[in-house]
Amino acid sequence: MELLEYQNLYQLEDTYWWFVARRRLVYEMLARTCGPSSQRLLVDIGCGTGANALTLAAFGKVLLLDHSPEALRFCRLRGLHSAVVCSAESVGLAANSVDIVTALDVLEHVDHDIAAMREACRILKPGGVLLVTVPAFGFLWSEHDEALHHRRRYTHWELRNKLTLAGFDVGRSTYFITLLFFPIFLLRFWQGIVKKDPYPKSSLVLLPRWINRLLERLLAVERWICRWVNLPFGVSIVAVARKPLPLA
Repeated sequence: MELLEYQNLYQLEDTYWWFVARRRLVYEMLARTCGPSSQRLLVDIGCGTGANALTLAAFGKVLLLDHSPEALRFCRLRGLHSAVVCSAESVGLAANSVDIVTALDVLEHVDHDIAAMREACRILKPGGVLLVTVPAFGFLWSEHDEALHHRRRYTHWELRNKLTLAGFDVGRSTYFITLLFFPIFLLRFWQGIVKKDPYPKSSLVLLPRWINRLLERLLAVERWICRWVNLPFGVSIVAVARKPLPLA
């Protein structure tokens, strides 16, 4: 990720509609999967500037991991000190030691995503939960992906297949940000046509408060729909998987 983007994230993550909606979705899916508890160990791989830590703390003691010292500097500015520099492919924790792993828009950044998934599986206890979010559909690739140093975007089935190859039993997976799919597609297509700056920039921009709130409410409708059905397409994908229990 471009270093300037960490500053941008730090300033926007607490209030920007996309991050707010993702945090609420993650909370709801973890609550339905395993329920709140203070007794677990939760590892957030690729924690970025740490804005998700407070939400994740409802499900256990949170350990923050990121490959970027710059990202962890912003975590410390938030007062978060349980943070360690490491790569997603080599976490360095003991096998079978973690109850929950989250990787929120992380796998698209790493060179070897299946290796990162296998590392998450290794550190999880049998029956432990992995929750991941990733960007969807390669044809949505844009300057935004370049600025954030993405390696790839996913389809629903590609993500499920890779998680299975890594050793997980995949439970729930669905696309998300469906109601905004076509506006975002057109916006990124237009940005590609009119791009003039040689340095890529993300599409994260400060919006008027009323628009930001409107988008939050729109995605609250999506979260309600996601309680009952999987969405057929979207800008993002969320999946919940478990490390299998040993055979009796």
